[in-house]
Amino acid sequence: MTAVIFLGPTLPLGEAADLLAATYLPPARQGDIYRAARSLRPRVIGLIDGRFLDTGAVWHREILWALSQGVHVFGAASMGALRAAELARFGMQGVGRIFAAYRDGVWPGDPEAFEDDDEVAVIHAPAEVGGGALSDAMVDLRATLDAALADGIVAPADARRLTAALKRLPFGDRSFAALRAMADRQLDAASAQRLADWLPNGKVACKRLDAIAMLCAVADLLATDPAPFVSSFAMERPLFWQRFVADCESDDVDAIDPAALRVLERLRRDTAAWHACARAALGRLLRHDADAMAAQPHRALDRFRRERGLWQRNDLLDWMMVNGLDEAGLEGLLRRDDALAQVIAEEPPGMLRAMADHLRLTGAFAALLIAAEGEAE
Repeated sequence: MTAVIFLGPTLPLGEAADLLAATYLPPARQGDIYRAARSLRPRVIGLIDGRFLDTGAVWHREILWALSQGVHVFGAASMGALRAAELARFGMQGVGRIFAAYRDGVWPGDPEAFEDDDEVAVIHAPAEVGGGALSDAMVDLRATLDAALADGIVAPADARRLTAALKRLPFGDRSFAALRAMADRQLDAASAQRLADWLPNGKVACKRLDAIAMLCAVADLLATDPAPFVSSFAMERPLFWQRFVADCESDDVDAIDPAALRVLERLRRDTAAWHACARAALGRLLRHDADAMAAQPHRALDRFRRERGLWQRNDLLDWMMVNGLDEAGLEGLLRRDDALAQVIAEEPPGMLRAMADHLRLTGAFAALLIAAEGEAE
């Protein structure tokens, strides 16, 4: 095991894998870096994306523990940039423009303090539908306005006004579409049109660029066959750390072997196959009445028809007929299916292990493992 990278919507998995052969895991939540360092024994851990809304964020002390175990820890782009700026003095290696801004406490050209974690935050889709970003990060919008200013597309005062207006929005409402709408309201017609014409080719994906730079930095380090990291601090283990470790070990029901991790990483690239495997594995975990869960029939029907190409009414009726369903039966099926999809999106404890078990029992595991190991060579 050489590198473990926590990656989400910042960079497509396929693009990342082309840059660095590594074990790619979903955005890190609290405890994940500790688990990765303890169970997988990588030389390098790279933190790009992390979770924070629905669970505890990556804890500083677990990163310090990984460093104390000789693991080189890198951070960039998103949660990784935040933690790297906070822990740079302890040896965590930050990469990129966003990390530098957090470390220095200022975004170049902006007199305001740069320290808010909402600068890198985005809303993103569930993992089973690709996990893509549904909003744009403030740092990407800042970088784009900086580029527009440098290209003479907007005036300095207009760039400052638009930046301030975007900053006032909740992070989930920030987007390039919102930027265009604000320009239409706040700039004169000619300036707004000039920016609109420039934006399609002028956008700066700062988070993506920083993530790429970090993966290249990790690849460069691994090419040198590095010695274990030597920490300059003593890692103490007070009672609250001992409780944290105990909690991680007691709820670590997804601790699976490295081969299974590689297989699931490979499977995750195929959204349909991932979703099908997750549904099959879910039966191993859950015993509940899915009808009792909240579901949205219209959304479920749209997804059902899209996945099966049943947009024509006659095609849908034919499918119902050969499957012995009337409209009430189809609605019940979709309600249950949508309820299960919502559970899958949350990846309940044990889901990954159950998926690995399902792949082994159905005979699909070996082929995926061969493909994953072939890509790593």
